[in-house]
Amino acid sequence: MANGREFHPKTFYRKLDSLLTLIGKGMKMGEIASLVLDELVNSFGPDLGIRFGSLYRQHVGFYALVKGPVGDGACDCPATLYLDSMALVLLKQHKSYIFSDTVVPPWGNNSVAVLVGEDDDYLMIFGLEAEWVRETLEFSLNTIRSTVNYSRSTSRFRADLEEANEIQMSLLPKEDPIFEGFDIAGKSVAADMVGGDLYDFQFHDEQVLGIAVGDASGHGLPAALLARDVITGLRMGVEREMKISGVIHKLNRVINSSRLSTKFISLVYGELERNGTFVYVNAGHPPPLLLKESRVERLDVGGSILGPIRESLFDRGFAFIDPGDLLVCFSDGIIERIGKDGEPFDVEGLERFMREHEALPAREIIEKLFAHLERFGGRAKWRDDATVVIVKRIS
Repeated sequence: MANGREFHPKTFYRKLDSLLTLIGKGMKMGEIASLVLDELVNSFGPDLGIRFGSLYRQHVGFYALVKGPVGDGACDCPATLYLDSMALVLLKQHKSYIFSDTVVPPWGNNSVAVLVGEDDDYLMIFGLEAEWVRETLEFSLNTIRSTVNYSRSTSRFRADLEEANEIQMSLLPKEDPIFEGFDIAGKSVAADMVGGDLYDFQFHDEQVLGIAVGDASGHGLPAALLARDVITGLRMGVEREMKISGVIHKLNRVINSSRLSTKFISLVYGELERNGTFVYVNAGHPPPLLLKESRVERLDVGGSILGPIRESLFDRGFAFIDPGDLLVCFSDGIIERIGKDGEPFDVEGLERFMREHEALPAREIIEKLFAHLERFGGRAKWRDDATVVIVKRIS
């Protein structure tokens, strides 16, 4: 009980939730600490018996006052608190400490102090009313300290993910390529904020278009970083006019040497010529479907997934896209989409869908496919990143 008032944990947690909603994305620790100081004094003060509060920031060997005192209570708060003082030694050891006995801190007894930040960057001190309950203070301040530190870590991680997402999206094509005689479109949907799928279009010249679709193992930030490295490597290979098998071999060695936690990626990369010739390497990726008038070809020539074996060999495959043919490159997320009956969409489902819609423009086919898969999966969250590239030869 503080100030004659009974402590109610539910009320405390409601106020804590309100505090967390005020902590914005990407806020710096100093901004968070200042906000928390105000809220602890103004909102939590009556429950915890807090009269005033002050905020300090850590420097080499000391803490310097940056805010306060906040509240109604008077405080002769020193401008500087040195780390070798007994009060700071106790505080560094325990992270939060109630001063009410023989150790009198520079800001006065009958007070509590708490460190926040990953490296105890900030120190908050609070003067207490005459009546306070030790168990309530210890419980409340330790909970707030843990929550604030976690919130800061989560906020920073979320900001990092958003930045990674922006990097990834900047690498994906901003528009469908214009390649005479063909109708080409692509789309990728990430299962998490940041995905590990990739697709890319890169012109060698007016006669040759490079097309890539890949899927890094897992998803999230490590997969996105690997996808970024693969797209960059492919573009560099194209700029240097390397042969297709040489580009893939070089990529494999780079990925094998990577220190990323995710270092395996499947990839199909092909070079499309204006006459319909498609030279490709399939490195462990679901074989693209080439839908012809009376049959379907699966483009599976190549080698193993990139990354595990440093000196893997990769063969080139050849296909020819005739007028009216439809080439579909896709990732696992498409065919492994689970329906409401528990069964996957699978390759046969994709082939049937393409046959039913092959007369439509490539972009429209893709949009209808993703809409169909949303309904097929009962609008459940995607389990894996999903990517499709469609190439239609129209003349």
